[in-house]
Amino acid sequence: MKRLTLSSATCALVAIIAGACTADIPSAAAPTDPALAKGGPSASAAYTVLNIHALLPGTQSEAQGVNDAGDVAGLYYADPSFYPFALVSGAPVTLGGGPGAAYGISNGSPAYVAGSSNGVPARWSLADPTQPALLPLAAGETSGVADGVNDAGDAVGKVGPNAAMWLADGTRIPIATPAGFVRGEGRGIDNAGLAVLQFLTSLGGSGDRGYVRLASGALIELPPEGADVSTYVNDIAEVANGLVYVSGSTGSSSSESSARAARWTVDAATGAIVQSSVLATTGSHGLGVSDAGGIAGFSENRSLLSDAFLWRGTNVLKLAPPKGSRDARAWAISRSGQFVAGHARIGGGALRWTIVTP
Repeated sequence: MKRLTLSSATCALVAIIAGACTADIPSAAAPTDPALAKGGPSASAAYTVLNIHALLPGTQSEAQGVNDAGDVAGLYYADPSFYPFALVSGAPVTLGGGPGAAYGISNGSPAYVAGSSNGVPARWSLADPTQPALLPLAAGETSGVADGVNDAGDAVGKVGPNAAMWLADGTRIPIATPAGFVRGEGRGIDNAGLAVLQFLTSLGGSGDRGYVRLASGALIELPPEGADVSTYVNDIAEVANGLVYVSGSTGSSSSESSARAARWTVDAATGAIVQSSVLATTGSHGLGVSDAGGIAGFSENRSLLSDAFLWRGTNVLKLAPPKGSRDARAWAISRSGQFVAGHARIGGGALRWTIVTP
């Protein structure tokens, strides 16, 4: 799956629009839908949903990252630009530096946020979110974005058509695009330094491939399932017992409607794929992954709208948006699996679901 939503439009817009004043974020309390939604055969899972969009100015917003404290990273649109924000301890925080977007947020104290500022890859520290640290570009490079960040501040993303990785001190780690691909992007990184990278062909989706980059720098291809032709990756969990979970999707054509959410279990040392699991639902996409292997994502329903979901084991829990909104997508899940971040595309905006378990 390609991340062709509000967030991908941001990269193009912030590269063009610069110097605008950051819109003020109101400080009113965000409403929480009090109803618990039940899911699964035994109705043993439940959640509440927080309407972050109600705190933000403008007409559009997305929550793209979430950590174990329930803090969220995202973006909102206030004419004429997109702006990055974080939700910290339930209150919205303006991320300084002008127009941009925030996509990933780490655990740790202080937490880091990854994104872009005026079209340049950026990393904010929530110890002082007023100004971002701009991640280095090479000579001739003009734009990029950081999509993921770990607790140390290491980040991954893209610069122009190329995948990119930066250490906490700003050192750029070269990532070569494998033969046969024309574009690449880093999408997630964990505390062991393992990262997930997406590479695209010039064939309109046929042959696109997700990779895991091991701490050694070796690139491990994630092959498609059965007759499928492409794989897409979006997030990577922390290493536990020598293994790591990766979220994404596998597809039989270039159409997003052919995709099925997938989870790969990978040996963190050797790169061997220990197991791959695929959701039967066609048109489903795995975005975030928890350390226990829970997958947050979305799928198209019969009305050609999206349903956000949490996939754990054999249970798929639909995550509904607040009343009055619909077309929900989940983009991220915290390491603990307690929080899911996303948005409603109709009648709403940025959301955070809190998962309640028995």
